[in-house]
Amino acid sequence: MKKFLSFIVVLFITFALVGCGGGRRPSADYEVLTMEELRAEENIDITFRIPFGDNIQEVINDIIDSFNEEFPNITVNLEVIGGYDEMKDATIIHIGGGKAPTLAVGYPDHFAEYLITESIITLDNFINAKDPEIGYTEEEINDFLPGYLEENRQFDADGSFVGLPFNKSTEALYYNKEFFDEFELNVPETWAEVEEVSAEIYEIVADIDDGEYSFLGDIASNLAADSFLPMMYDSTGNLFTTIIHQFDGIYTEPIYRAGGITDVQEGRLTFNENAKAKEALTYMQELADKDYLNVPEVWEGNYGSNFFINSQILMNVGSTAGSSHYSNSIGEWAVAPIPYYDADHKFVIQQGTNIAIFSQASDLEKLAAWLFIKHALTPENTAYFAMGTGYMPVRASSYELDEYVEFLENPAPSQVNTSKVHKATAEYSSGGWNYFVDPAWAGSSKVRAEVGTAVTQILVNKIDVSKAFADAVGRIGQ
Repeated sequence: MKKFLSFIVVLFITFALVGCGGGRRPSADYEVLTMEELRAEENIDITFRIPFGDNIQEVINDIIDSFNEEFPNITVNLEVIGGYDEMKDATIIHIGGGKAPTLAVGYPDHFAEYLITESIITLDNFINAKDPEIGYTEEEINDFLPGYLEENRQFDADGSFVGLPFNKSTEALYYNKEFFDEFELNVPETWAEVEEVSAEIYEIVADIDDGEYSFLGDIASNLAADSFLPMMYDSTGNLFTTIIHQFDGIYTEPIYRAGGITDVQEGRLTFNENAKAKEALTYMQELADKDYLNVPEVWEGNYGSNFFINSQILMNVGSTAGSSHYSNSIGEWAVAPIPYYDADHKFVIQQGTNIAIFSQASDLEKLAAWLFIKHALTPENTAYFAMGTGYMPVRASSYELDEYVEFLENPAPSQVNTSKVHKATAEYSSGGWNYFVDPAWAGSSKVRAEVGTAVTQILVNKIDVSKAFADAVGRIGQ
């Protein structure tokens, strides 16, 4: 009953907010106080709202402790609400009741909902502050990976910062290293090479008996039972958007209102009208028709890692934050960048949240929150956070720190799996890859969910691509 009432409250507030109009700028109605004013206060309490589990909380608490060495008069209270969407819904309720947190992490579509009532502030006043203890130099702000900054600047033509990147992951190709080494196969870099190596894999496994190789389990039985595939792609939504970008297609577009403000309540669907998008999904359907790859739904599963462990697949595209799920694999596994379509379109998705400050906080609390953000996102601390959680550093210089290089080359036993992922995906920051950004608006996550369903229709149910696109648009309601 309580959950139902909470849903009604969120729904009511959402409809009330919709009436406020589609375009909103982050609030700039605050004063950047001086460091002297901040240090003169005996104690400043701020609330940092997160959805993370115990492991990530421990790392954040370490960062809070080091922050307090510099600012002992600022108390950072962690407030945990499990689940990203649950945290967003609770925050909307608290905004309406005047009890918003001081700062919180969130996805771009969450920030879009907060922007409907100008409930988060632009960080530009802090970023551009002349006091070096407060502001960033041009070199410092440019040290953040460009795609991460772009995601936080998409809500108006001026590129105002609604947040900064906090915990970021992406996707990688996990593969059975012992199999690839034993049969001298090349790890595919392109989708064309996926086709080639998949054909080779079928030739090889057709001649293997169960138990012949300790790192392959019952692969012959899996093949005979039609429960073997060379490759899977974990996320249907990610596959949809990623492959469209790799084919130089268009997934969605923002709608701009007066003054170059992005509509935070509505976006434009373009995938159903875009020839490149249809070409991209048609290509993936052809790979599925050849039984070279599919999504976990083909065997009524949720994650390819489960099938990887059982040697039902030998390659899986999954989140870089999910390396622990491969720890029970029969054979040794390794990691590589995801395949791309051609070298001019090396796109990989960026995932994870950003951090924002809420407008209900006092100017003193806003400054305290900003100083905590700045501390948490130093090159050293974002590297520390990454090494302790499996997420990726958000600043380019973090990748060059001695401690991070040591983590890549000589990880502690507890960090071996995480280090594998980081070492492989370091290629993304140095090899000409683009972390693409799709427009965000309140409810854009529904679009991702529905195009994910379209992928299942296309790859598993073999539905015509144009029909699957049209069905998705119908479900979205545009």
